[in-house]
Amino acid sequence: SASQGWMEKFGKRHCIKMNRIHGEAGSTDIESLQIDKAAIKEKIEGYSVRDIYNFDETALFYATPPRTTISHQKFSGWKDNKKRLTVGLLCNADGTDKWSDVLMIGHARRPNCFNKNNKKQEASDHGFSMYHYNSNAWMTRSIFHVFLRRFDHAMKAQKRKVLLILENLSGHIVDYTPTNVELLFLPPNTTSHLQPLNGGIIRAFKAYF
Repeated sequence: SASQGWMEKFGKRHCIKMNRIHGEAGSTDIESLQIDKAAIKEKIEGYSVRDIYNFDETALFYATPPRTTISHQKFSGWKDNKKRLTVGLLCNADGTDKWSDVLMIGHARRPNCFNKNNKKQEASDHGFSMYHYNSNAWMTRSIFHVFLRRFDHAMKAQKRKVLLILENLSGHIVDYTPTNVELLFLPPNTTSHLQPLNGGIIRAFKAYF
């Protein structure tokens, strides 16, 4: 049998590397994906670019240091810090509306960094005007219900009819029918391919932390 050293040299000569398979992209059927793309394209063609919105949540491990740095020497690693927030981001297709009411879901009812006398004002000062909390810091139907009503009312005030693209999650299924927002749920296991915010916006947001 081949030795470990021989295998490593063979891999280097032929540019073969061991890669970790992660995410959901590998579980998506390509043929079905093309059908889904066509259906979504047909739907969004009925809206102007500024009226097509995408909302998505992401986990923000705010206490975890960066894993890469520019240096002349090596640094020791560290144990991952699991402190996490869920952040909901919303923007439209042409980038003219980045929706300043950023949604944040934490564990604490009143985080220490917030003003004890005015939690909502302090959250707004930090850029998160929609702060919610629960034991898991996860999106729930009740939280999404509040968000959707607020967004719908904002669009109604602007006399706009918009399309909102969402991941197909149970937390996004609520007992509320918007008057000015049409919901378009992405098919299961397709968000890594079809979710607009996954095209670099979420990554750019996290880069600030």
